[in-house]
Amino acid sequence: MRSLRDLRRRCSGGRVGLGVAGLVGWLVAQSPKVAAACAVCTAGRDEENAAAFLITTIFMSITPLIAIGTLVFVIWRRMRKLEQQNELRRHGLAGSTQPPVSGSEPASQPIS
Repeated sequence: MRSLRDLRRRCSGGRVGLGVAGLVGWLVAQSPKVAAACAVCTAGRDEENAAAFLITTIFMSITPLIAIGTLVFVIWRRMRKLEQQNELRRHGLAGSTQPPVSGSEPASQPIS
């Protein structure tokens, strides 16, 4: 317990750490004023820029959904293929690519 208190005291930085954190926070808060820009404001801009912002927003909203959907589809397809392979192994048809047909007999049987 004592070593944990010593670690906290060493890592906190005291007044210096608090001053640096305050300075960084103030700089972040002032950065839009320095840039004189707003990432989502299109007021006073022409229609071409507004359309570009709209299309970019739609693209950035849809891209993660497509990526996650693709990942889910690939995993689902792989699971389905593994389940089919396991089913074939259970029926002793590991070399065959076709699922077993119920009630059918092999085509080539010796005639006796």
